[in-house]
Amino acid sequence: MTKYQVYGRKEYSEPLVLLAPLEVQSGAELKETALKQYGNDWIELVAAKEEDVVEVALKR
Repeated sequence: MTKYQVYGRKEYSEPLVLLAPLEVQSGAELKETALKQYGNDWIELVAAKEEDVVEVALKR
């Protein structure tokens, strides 16, 4: 299983927001699973492998 972080926005003027992590067997089923879970009313829906996400800045 591979974990992805899924981000989306419904208007180009909005920032991408983290929707939730999504875990799938393979990248081939990512699109179908994401659309099934989050719907297709997004103007932009993107996913990144959780292991590839790099923290740039974090204020604690």
